Amino acid sequence: MLISVEVENFRSFYDRTVFSMETGSKLRSYSTTNTHRFKGLKLLKSAFIFGGNANGKTNIINVFYLLKALIMNPTISEVEELITDTFAGDSKPTSFLVKFLKNNKVFTYELEYIEERVIKESLVVNDRMIFSRNGDEVFLPDSLTPLSSTIRKNQLLLFFAQTNNILEAKEAYEWFVVDIVIPDTNDLNLSILKELKQNKALKRKLILFLQAADFNILDIEVRERVRKVPSIFSFSLNNDNPELKTGELVERKVVEIYCIHQKNNDDKFVLNLSEESEGTKIFLILATYILRDLERNTVFLIDEFDASLHIKLTEVLLKLFNQWNQRSQFIVTSHSFDLMDKNLRPDQIYFVEKDRFGKSELYSLFDFDDVRLKRHDYKYKRRYLQGIYGADQIINESAIAETLGVDYE
Repeated sequence: MLISVEVENFRSFYDRTVFSMETGSKLRSYSTTNTHRFKGLKLLKSAFIFGGNANGKTNIINVFYLLKALIMNPTISEVEELITDTFAGDSKPTSFLVKFLKNNKVFTYELEYIEERVIKESLVVNDRMIFSRNGDEVFLPDSLTPLSSTIRKNQLLLFFAQTNNILEAKEAYEWFVVDIVIPDTNDLNLSILKELKQNKALKRKLILFLQAADFNILDIEVRERVRKVPSIFSFSLNNDNPELKTGELVERKVVEIYCIHQKNNDDKFVLNLSEESEGTKIFLILATYILRDLERNTVFLIDEFDASLHIKLTEVLLKLFNQWNQRSQFIVTSHSFDLMDKNLRPDQIYFVEKDRFGKSELYSLFDFDDVRLKRHDYKYKRRYLQGIYGADQIINESAIAETLGVDYE
């Protein structure tokens, strides 16, 4: 379970920004359906991030993309650079502080770094320091102290400690790598395709789920076949001048999903998932991830989750996120402002607003001091569209008209 994440100098979040899944104080609305209780903590089951295009909503999800990449892909030499994505190339260090719950323990992982080196890093579990680094000063568990001289300046202690079987580091590593799930709504990755092919119970649940949602899908088949595709471009070196040449067609094994539909009477027809409507593809992909991972304390991060979905399908997913979900969390970005008035608490609604310099600010509806603005019996969507909450799309219609060479009235 995610408790909170703090970020500084990552993409459009230049200043220190906090995203929290802890519930707002003294807020009781939908507390029995929309919140989890674990180890004395009260956490939100879901959070929805709204804002105009290019305001930086997706960058909250990108925080975890980057952390997963850093943790899963360790540097292998002193000269290798760490992955960075700072605001406008700014040289200030990037920092993250993530608090989460796993195996009934509270973890706090902190990382501050630049391309060349790690500046600060620590892991604290239930107020007990597991490891830490501050510049050249490194604290490690006793079993790893003899290895401290082998740690490179660009090496993450988290990966080092879990590789050397420090239990808490292994648990933290697993949380980032396994428990954080970021579905690609454009496609299903190979591992989940293979699981769908082998796990008959998962496939059966998925088909029933799709049929209950009024999709005319009788069955799903995962097929492997060999296709001829262009080989990846390769470089041939000739007198130190790289020359790009096109490779020949090569055979590649591909794994694809096919949906079997009822045509009429006993007739059926088959469509490749790529031929289905965008709404069908997105719903099927999301449903596959959710049905596979819902019962194992997963944090789902979904970008534009309601894109191309009928409002009734969106409402069903909303019930799944809150009422029917007992173990997981969902953090989603959305342009569907109708969701604001679909039984959400003020602390579940976040906004991202970008200033004229391109820096993003993140805040929740619960953060407003005026209690009238966050009463759940008021229409949040109407107030948002009136500009009361900010984070709106500012459009200069006269400039657009001028660009098109038409009169603006």
